[in-house]
Amino acid sequence: MGYEQISADEFSQAEGVADWRVLGVDAYAVFRTGGFATGLELVNAIGELAEAANHHPDLKLGYPSLAVHLTTHDTGTLTTADLDLAQRISAAARNLGVAGDPDAVTAWE
Repeated sequence: MGYEQISADEFSQAEGVADWRVLGVDAYAVFRTGGFATGLELVNAIGELAEAANHHPDLKLGYPSLAVHLTTHDTGTLTTADLDLAQRISAAARNLGVAGDPDAVTAWE
């Protein structure tokens, strides 16, 4: 498997995930892209990260934001794979000048 189950607290207290909120056993983030083209850039960056990690988030691209949902489907829990990818997604967003908006996070299916 290559990853370990973690608690919501362990996820939330880790470095590099200030953009994220844990709701239930899932992690969510909203990134204020400011425009659709920037949102697509972030989607593409996330796609590359997800493929490299073989761990795939759910994405909702709209104007002017991108919502991201992470969970480990195999276990139905949060794992270190989610934490690692969340940290990488937040870094990719920062590299594009895109801010996270944790107060905008809501759960979705």
